[in-house]
Amino acid sequence: MKVVSVNQNPKRGRKKTGLLFIAVAVMALCAVIGFGKASLLREKEAKEKQYRELAERLLAEQERSDFLTERRAYMQTTRYIEEMAREKLGLVYEDEVIFRPTEEK
Repeated sequence: MKVVSVNQNPKRGRKKTGLLFIAVAVMALCAVIGFGKASLLREKEAKEKQYRELAERLLAEQERSDFLTERRAYMQTTRYIEEMAREKLGLVYEDEVIFRPTEEK
């Protein structure tokens, strides 16, 4: 019978090499996943910031649209037409009396 020492078993060396290879592969995979996750988190934050900015712009544009709709309705009234005729053209009604301040000399 042949006596073999523990350190000289060739199968044991292959087991250690295989386990080392698996451990390195798992660590490399974890590193790749970690870097990918960090990249995705940065991209997510950028998209959320862009979403908030666009939501604010949308709200501002909706308010502006509401204002313009109200302004358009007001501009179609006779009151607006009279105001513009008085202000821009200086027109008055026939029976209207206008008082102007006198200049002091």
